[in-house]
Amino acid sequence: RDFKGVKSNVVARTITFDDYTRCLKEEIEMTRQQSCIRSKLHQVYTICETKIALSPYDDKRYIVPETIDTLPW
Repeated sequence: RDFKGVKSNVVARTITFDDYTRCLKEEIEMTRQQSCIRSKLHQVYTICETKIALSPYDDKRYIVPETIDTLPW
């Protein structure tokens, strides 16, 4: 699965095709940091979030062993 809640500019600047293949082959999760502007009770502040950008685990698809092919449930 990819990019849930990760800003598009963070994805465009930091994710490459090699990251996709490495994530699938080595079964690792890749995180990225992003800055957000939030407000609470009329106080505006910036925060730095760390989110999972790429994950090899997808509950809606089955990854065929020893390949990059996937099958739907």
